[in-house]
Amino acid sequence: MRHNQTGEELVNQPNTIEAGEAAEDESHYLPPRSSVHPSEQTKVTRTFYQILLLLFLLLVVGLGWWGIEYTSKP
Repeated sequence: MRHNQTGEELVNQPNTIEAGEAAEDESHYLPPRSSVHPSEQTKVTRTFYQILLLLFLLLVVGLGWWGIEYTSKP
């Protein structure tokens, strides 16, 4: 025997498909991408400036060596 439901009862019942999807969404929660894969912007910037400083120091040393090498000989 079936229980007859009124239109109001049908409207107030949760949709089983939507309820199942909501439960599935909650059980398969994924954190934001930014927390899983943090940005390496600061690391890249720091490395860039360290390389830039190294190149500048090599330029200064090279120019100093070149100046001493070619000005000390008569």
